[in-house]
Amino acid sequence: MRSRDFKREITMDRQFYPTPKALGRKLWAKFKNREFRRVLEPSAGNGDLAKAAPWDAERYTSRCPIDCCEIDITKHGRLRELGLNVVGTDFMEFGSAAIYSHVILNPPFLNGAEHVLKAWDLLWNGEIGAIINAESLRNPFSVQRRQLLRLIHQYGEVEFVENAFMVEDAERKTPVDIALVYLCKKADTQAEIFGTLLDDLAADRQTAESLAGGYQKAQEVMLPNNFIENSVLAFDAAVIAMRQAVVTMAKANHYEAYLGRTMAELNGGGKEIPPDTSVKFVQEEIGMRYEKLKDKAWTLILRSSNVTSKLSSAAQKRVESDFKDIAKLEFTVKNIYGFLCGILDNAGAIQLGMMCDVFDTISRYHEENTVFYRGWKSNTKHRTCGMRLKTTRFILPGFKTSSFRGSLEWDSERLLADFDKVFSMIDGKSAPEVSLVSVFNTHYNDLARGGKRVSSSYFDVRLYPGVGTIHFYPRSKELMDRLNRMVGKERAWLPPDVNQAGPGFWAQYEKAEKFDAELRQEVRKNGGASYYRDHFSTLFYSGADSKEALRAQDAIDAAAARVHERHGIDIDAMIEVKPSDTLLLEATNVGEFEQAA
Repeated sequence: MRSRDFKREITMDRQFYPTPKALGRKLWAKFKNREFRRVLEPSAGNGDLAKAAPWDAERYTSRCPIDCCEIDITKHGRLRELGLNVVGTDFMEFGSAAIYSHVILNPPFLNGAEHVLKAWDLLWNGEIGAIINAESLRNPFSVQRRQLLRLIHQYGEVEFVENAFMVEDAERKTPVDIALVYLCKKADTQAEIFGTLLDDLAADRQTAESLAGGYQKAQEVMLPNNFIENSVLAFDAAVIAMRQAVVTMAKANHYEAYLGRTMAELNGGGKEIPPDTSVKFVQEEIGMRYEKLKDKAWTLILRSSNVTSKLSSAAQKRVESDFKDIAKLEFTVKNIYGFLCGILDNAGAIQLGMMCDVFDTISRYHEENTVFYRGWKSNTKHRTCGMRLKTTRFILPGFKTSSFRGSLEWDSERLLADFDKVFSMIDGKSAPEVSLVSVFNTHYNDLARGGKRVSSSYFDVRLYPGVGTIHFYPRSKELMDRLNRMVGKERAWLPPDVNQAGPGFWAQYEKAEKFDAELRQEVRKNGGASYYRDHFSTLFYSGADSKEALRAQDAIDAAAARVHERHGIDIDAMIEVKPSDTLLLEATNVGEFEQAA
């Protein structure tokens, strides 16, 4: 089956009928309360209902945030482009809608009644507008349909529209009649917020001790023994407690207002603003606190050891760059696993990015950490100047020490941890047996005072605290070569397939470290890029595509050609470039990300 037909079948199965513009405007017009504070669209589709919102049509209607659910995740990007907040996928698994003033929906025709009833159950105080199949009300054979009819009779109204999806701008046409359902749900503030507190008070006097007597610290033990499930349980408990706290605060404000003003106020000492006890205040306060709790909960997941232990600091920042969208999702087990599976699906790209980050860190701060070779020349590109990290030693500056802690400062430790994560990944292991951070924490005095060379799993290191440099001596040339080759392929310095280059190309690549001194001397014989900077420095301190950098690449390439000619190496004996499959990490180590999921 062709993919287009497959997608069409899935769409049909989900009963997806995008809302025509006129029908969307007609549904928005059903709302009696035009003070839109926060709107939920449970079946967003392509965002057609949201696009029909009356913000622009009604001069005095200000824009308000619209949250939405959409089960087809391929539509989420488009919905976010429209300015909608994607807060969930399956609305039937949605947890709470107490913060919304309005719910507007065009649910699947087959189970429209169930979706409207779900919206009614979740809504606390607000209005619902829904487009459903007219047969759902004309043929009330099920319990759900009969219940919806009762709600409409008690709390709303319905308008039947013929051929609403046969208009010219309907994306998918169908001759069915539809019903525009309007429901209004009012919170019983007297019972739910203010309650019967006065009737329930059993004593005239309350002391601070008795008022606080019902409070006990929540138990730390939570079952089941699973980090993600425990996090969701804690979040749900926090939401329940928060909502109770807001309601209690509104209740306290109500009875405080009943008591009137203080003596100082009556004697002209100023007047306090009366506390707010309205439904609007409760909804907005709950909404604000709910968003803050979600932010904290998602931060807990993103900064958990299961995630951070597998990502370098730069990769972590790239993942967190999408935090604004992530934090809008409902904090549920399903959404958390969906997020972690997204990391897993992109594991190859994330890992390549981590390797490039480490490569750039090593090459950026000391130009003699790298050696150069003539890069791959395809049919569409001029030859690039390829770089390799030295496999014998490299030097990194800028390592600050803390005399108070007797160790490296936090930024320096984080950089060392990034090295360990990347080289463990290349080595196919979860973590090094002896990490760089542990070496500096355990042997700091030996490193700082005696200049002693100490071994970790992947490097011998020597610290020069006076100048703040660390000399790294790789213990495995094989791992360094693997890093060089992976980055070289990613940046097209090396061919996608080893057979696409002749033996001369690989000979100059393998001997780049041996030819380094001769190449540098050859480049300098022909002058530098400027009076202050030679061609090697220009590559590191100028933009990659700047004119200066391109001239430097050409100068180094020409010098390398002369060096290779002296050694009898011809790198241009290459076979024709062929399309290559996308680069895959040789030691993907995906299992480490699965632990986080």
